[in-house]
Amino acid sequence: MVTCVMYNLKMSETHPSTICVLASRFKDSFKDLIEVLTSPLPDESLEEYIEEYARTDEIMPDDKTIGFVIINKDKKVASLNFNEKGTDDSEIQKILEKYKEMGYKTELVYS
Repeated sequence: MVTCVMYNLKMSETHPSTICVLASRFKDSFKDLIEVLTSPLPDESLEEYIEEYARTDEIMPDDKTIGFVIINKDKKVASLNFNEKGTDDSEIQKILEKYKEMGYKTELVYS
């Protein structure tokens, strides 16, 4: 079984991108997304980001999605919703602070 986090990424005028990121790579991917959002070439940066973090293997029936991340650059929203809490979310909170410093409305919900 593979656990992953689903991202819905909306940059400027492009169609939203939805990618699956392995849960083990979530914190790095969420932190590195800041570089995409601040890039002078966000669409090109997003392509590189997707190549780096999007899961490429076949999705199987026993795979499990443990959370969803919604990023909207124009509306400056970063929303995270997880169905299980990790052992320590202080690192996620630190990353969310960086989003807040950029003017993003942020939320972290465990449902």
